[in-house]
Amino acid sequence: MNRRRQALVSTNKRIVSIVDDELDHTILFHDALCSRIKDISVVSFSDPVIALDHLTDNKETYALVISDLRIPRLSGLELLKKVKGLNPKVRTMLTSAYEFENDKVFRQYMNQGIIDEFIQKPMTMTCLCREVNNQIHAHQLAIKKY
Repeated sequence: MNRRRQALVSTNKRIVSIVDDELDHTILFHDALCSRIKDISVVSFSDPVIALDHLTDNKETYALVISDLRIPRLSGLELLKKVKGLNPKVRTMLTSAYEFENDKVFRQYMNQGIIDEFIQKPMTMTCLCREVNNQIHAHQLAIKKY
C-alpha cells in the first residue's frame, strides 16, 4: 500500500482522525463513526508520521485526533503532544488496552490538556461515538470563543 494511501476517507466538513497500527481497529472505528456521526470526515492512519503530515496540511479543519498509545515510529503520547503544538484547538483522545493511567507522563499530559480524553480498550462503539460527539461539541465551543 502506498504511503499516502493508508487511510480510509469519507468526505464531509470537520476532520476526525484515527491513528492505530491495528488495521481492524481503524476499519471498525471508521465505519462506526461514519455511520453514526454526521458532518465529519473520518481519516484513518496506521502510521502516525503520515497522520501528522495530514494534520499539518489540514490543521484548520481538524476537530479531533484519536490515537492508540502503542504505535510504531511515534507513540500516541508523542503524537498527541505534536498535534496540540500544531493546533491547540484540536481535541485529542488516547486509547489503549494497557493499564497505564498512573504513568507520570500520561497524568502530566492530562493535566496540561494535551490529552483531552482517554478510553480504555476494548470499548463499545456506542461509547466511542458518545465520546467523539462530546469532543466535537467541545471543539465547537472552543472555536466559538475565538
